[in-house]
Amino acid sequence: MKRNKKIILVLILVISVFFTACVEDNDFTVPENLGVEENEKLAAILDSIQNNQLELKSIKDLKKLYNSGTTPTKIVSNIIVKGYVISSDAKGNYFREFYMQDAPENPTAGIKITINLNNSYNKFNYGREVYIRLKGLYIGEINSGDGVITIGGKVSATDEKEIQNVSSKQIDAHFYRSEKTETIVPKLVSLAGLNASDIGTFITVTNVLFPANLSGKAYVDPTEDFDTQRKIQTCQTVGYADLLVETSSFASFANEALPVGGGTINAVVSKDYNGNFLVLVLNSTEDVVMSGDRCTTQTETDFKTILLEENFDTSSGEIKVADWLNYRQEGTKSWRSYTDTYSQSKAARIGSSNSGDASTITWLITKGINLDATTEEFLSFETSNSFANGSNLEVLISTDWNGVEAGVISATWSVLPAKIVADGEGFKNWIHSTYVNLSNYSGTAFIAFKYTGNGNVGLDGTYELDNITIIAK
Repeated sequence: MKRNKKIILVLILVISVFFTACVEDNDFTVPENLGVEENEKLAAILDSIQNNQLELKSIKDLKKLYNSGTTPTKIVSNIIVKGYVISSDAKGNYFREFYMQDAPENPTAGIKITINLNNSYNKFNYGREVYIRLKGLYIGEINSGDGVITIGGKVSATDEKEIQNVSSKQIDAHFYRSEKTETIVPKLVSLAGLNASDIGTFITVTNVLFPANLSGKAYVDPTEDFDTQRKIQTCQTVGYADLLVETSSFASFANEALPVGGGTINAVVSKDYNGNFLVLVLNSTEDVVMSGDRCTTQTETDFKTILLEENFDTSSGEIKVADWLNYRQEGTKSWRSYTDTYSQSKAARIGSSNSGDASTITWLITKGINLDATTEEFLSFETSNSFANGSNLEVLISTDWNGVEAGVISATWSVLPAKIVADGEGFKNWIHSTYVNLSNYSGTAFIAFKYTGNGNVGLDGTYELDNITIIAK
C-alpha cells in the first residue's frame, strides 16, 4: 500500500513538472511539433499548391471577392489563403475571432476570421503561420456594412447579408498551421493616415497620449456592458491627430488606469461594432508603453504665410477654379459646387450614386505650389459625407506632374496621411484633416483629391470638400 502511494506521488510530481513546463502565467504555448497528422495534411496542401491543384491567393485579392454590405460570397473554387496571426484572446479582448495579415513585417492587407473557439490563442498563437482552405467557407461581414471583411463558416439564419462562425468541425477541415511562429514587426503609421486598407493589420504609433480629461479613468467605462472607446492622440508639428482605442468589458485589463504619460502603442486596426469608425484593439497593455513625457505641438498662428486658400464660395456648377483641374478619369461625374444647408457655406461635392457608370474616378487638383520659398508647409482641409459607403476619397501629392490633363495618370502621386471623414460620421459634421506636413517635398507640388466610386444604386458614395489651405513659415 505504501509502495502504491509512493508511485502515485511520483506520478503527481512528474505531471506537475510537465504541466509547469508547458504553462507560464496561464499562457499555454503551442508546441512547434504539430503532430504527424497535421504536418502531413499541411505537406499535402503545399504540394497541391506547388502542382497548381490549389490556388494560393493573397489576402488583398481575397478581400476583392466581396463588396461591403452585400450578400456573403461562398468560395466554390480551390483557393488557399495564408497569413500570420496578429491578435490574441489571452487577455479577453477578443472573442471567438482572430486577425491575420499577409506578412510578419510591412503587411499590405489583413483579414478577420470568426471561429467557434474560445481561447483560440492556444491553437492560433500570435505570429503563427496559418493556411486556410476556403472552398465551402464564406467571405462577408458579421455585421452587414461594417467594412470588416471576414472569413466565416455559414450565412446567418436571421440575416442573409451576414456570416457566422466557422464551426469547430470546419476548423479541423479547413485550417492548417505550419510550424512557423514568426516575430510580428508592427507597421509604423500615422493616426491621421490610417484608412480601411489598414484593417486587420498590426500597427505601431509613436508620440501618442490620452487626452488630459481622461486622467484617472480606466480602459473601460464601468457603466458599459460591452465595449468602451477612449480617444488617443498623437502630436503633429501643428495640432493633433486622434483615433479611438476600443476595449471589451471582458478584457482582463478593463479596469486598469489609462497611462498619463506619452509614448507608443501597438494594436490591431479594426472598426467599432457598427462600422462607423476605425478603432485600435489591444492584445494586452504590454503593447502600451506610455511612461515618457507628453509631446507638444505648435499652433496655426505660428505659420503666417498662406500658400493656398480655397473655400469654393464663388463656385457654381462644375468646380472651375483658376489653374485647378477637375478631371474625369473614368465615368461621367465631376466635382461640383454644393451649398451645405447647415453651415450655410458652399463646398465641392462628388458622388457616383445612380450615375449608371460601372466605375467613377474623378480628380480635383490644385494649382502648383512652390515649396522652395518657405521652410515648413502644412496642408489642411475639411471633409463631410452623405454616406460615403461604396466609395473612397484620398489626398495625393505630386512634384513631377507637368500640369497637363494628359499627364495626370503617368505622374507620380503619393498618398498623404490626412484624416478623411468616416462612413459613419453624421452628415452634418465636417472633419478636419489634421495638418499634413509637406516639408519633405520640394519644387512645385500639386495636391489632388481623388475620388473612386461606382453607380450602384444601393450605395450613395458621396463626399464633400471645403476650406483647403496650405500654411507655411
